[in-house]
Amino acid sequence: MFLMAKFDYRTIEAQEYSHADEPSVVILNERNYITFKSKGHFDLQDAQFMQQVASMYALADGIRQQAATSNKLAWFKDYVPYPLNSYWYEDGSYLLLIKQPNFTIPELLDNAKAALVSKFPAALLDDIHFERHAEGVEAQLINHGPVVPDNATFKTLAKFMADNQFQRHFTGHREVYLTPLTPDLAPAKLEVLIRIPIERNESSLDSGRFPVAEN
Repeated sequence: MFLMAKFDYRTIEAQEYSHADEPSVVILNERNYITFKSKGHFDLQDAQFMQQVASMYALADGIRQQAATSNKLAWFKDYVPYPLNSYWYEDGSYLLLIKQPNFTIPELLDNAKAALVSKFPAALLDDIHFERHAEGVEAQLINHGPVVPDNATFKTLAKFMADNQFQRHFTGHREVYLTPLTPDLAPAKLEVLIRIPIERNESSLDSGRFPVAEN
């Protein structure tokens, strides 16, 4: 029996999840997500925040397991779950997201929740949703260590945007945690892809001055 290789975003979509030390742009079209919205701040030692994070990871893996045995899917290919993302807004709210393969369906999240009712509060699981939307265009750059407002990564991205005539789409930013978040993770070990939502500028995107990944 021929077995298909597991889909691994880290190699197949390496440009979208770039570790490069120079800025690039991603164009993110419509895709599936699980999402959770709350208010607060990033803190690996905050029990409530880390419970939210753990529930997102657990549900993403649960969806993968449910998809492997579902008879409602047109097709399935085993995959490595995508990394945790977050949007951070000026009012102190944040949105946790994990991308899901296009073949996944909302029922898989419901089934994954049912399997985790003994591990996480019902109210928390109820606030995690399956959504489909397009994120648009974002400038991105890898950040090593904690994400703080005045670090060099934000300054480099600001210069990149100014040099290439990109305007912010909104004032917040996005973080993609290429390092899984755990309570024992040393902040210095964090690898975070910082993304700034920007307005689409066709002349800049077609300039060839920087990598562009569309997915």
